[in-house]
Amino acid sequence: MKDVDIAVLGGYGAVGAAALRAVAERRPGATVRIGGRDEARAAALLDSLGLKGEARPVDLHDGRSLAGFCHGARLVLNCAGPSYLVVDRVAWAAMASGADYVDPGGDEPAFEALHRPGTYTRTAVLTAGMQPGLTGLLPRHLARSMTDPRALTAYVGTMDRLTPAGAADYLLSLGGSYGDAQAAIRGGIRVERELEPRTGIELPYAGRRLDAYPYLSYETRGMAEETGLAEVDWFNVFEGGAHMMNCLSRLQGAMRGESDVAAAAAELTRAAALDLFGKEPFQLMLFELTGGHRGRPATRSLVLRARDTYALTGLTSALAALDVLDGRIGPGIHFAASALDSAAVVRALRETPEVTSLEVLERPVLGRLGTEEGVL
Repeated sequence: MKDVDIAVLGGYGAVGAAALRAVAERRPGATVRIGGRDEARAAALLDSLGLKGEARPVDLHDGRSLAGFCHGARLVLNCAGPSYLVVDRVAWAAMASGADYVDPGGDEPAFEALHRPGTYTRTAVLTAGMQPGLTGLLPRHLARSMTDPRALTAYVGTMDRLTPAGAADYLLSLGGSYGDAQAAIRGGIRVERELEPRTGIELPYAGRRLDAYPYLSYETRGMAEETGLAEVDWFNVFEGGAHMMNCLSRLQGAMRGESDVAAAAAELTRAAALDLFGKEPFQLMLFELTGGHRGRPATRSLVLRARDTYALTGLTSALAALDVLDGRIGPGIHFAASALDSAAVVRALRETPEVTSLEVLERPVLGRLGTEEGVL
């Protein structure tokens, strides 16, 4: 018999605490283990949640400590980072203890690392977060509403506080290992340097002018292939003239993993804090899909606006963990965007206070965007 249902590594961090709150709301009878370097912080969070379980100190870079933390858990949820340092380390420790595994991060490097030895025998769900995660799941949800989805245009942006781990992962995600800047999908294949940045655009639901930078991620390519999309234009959106964008323009080496990522992540964290000063955080996802439905031309859109990145990531990872515990996701190595029930996730998002708008519309939302083409 297992000691706890879910052991959350990095449990009192921004993502871990949000995930645990989502678990407590949906499964008040769950038993949890909350781990991190600071046992007192873990214990304080456990007391505030009203869940049964324990707090335990753990160092993910100490094999013996990590093995002890995973032992006796049905599932290990890794909310520690950055992902480029963790990769598959916690997943293998969880499997060795007989536990399943969920990670808000991971992406292609962890997926490949778990497949390479060919001996991973448990259930693992990777990228169970906001981006990647919801950014792959929500377009799939929209595509399933059409019998013949053909072309997707997406604008996805966030302005929020950054943790050092989140900043490091974000930097590396822009550096080419996870995708291609300025690429798009045409005729079902990737075409490099197809799109240019767009500056000063007025996006619906944004309430401010933004800059959009084309980026075709590994997650987006997989989503397009799975749904049969022939064309995809994807833009990551930022607030024009931001400290964060000026900072990114100086950190090309760190993006490629060629210089000190930790120092660059600290700089980016400070820049994001300056951008956010005096402003409300926001997350914005706009998806517009064209194609056909039951023999007729159709255009459908999905809009999500929220105010807390970590609440969205924590909710997604909690839903993945509960799906695994309940047997709705079986053995194997999965990406959350494909493994989760998109309709159930959309319902959960609509019930989340941090989500201020979530609409699925049978009409276009982007229209003619007033843009000034340019590059950084």
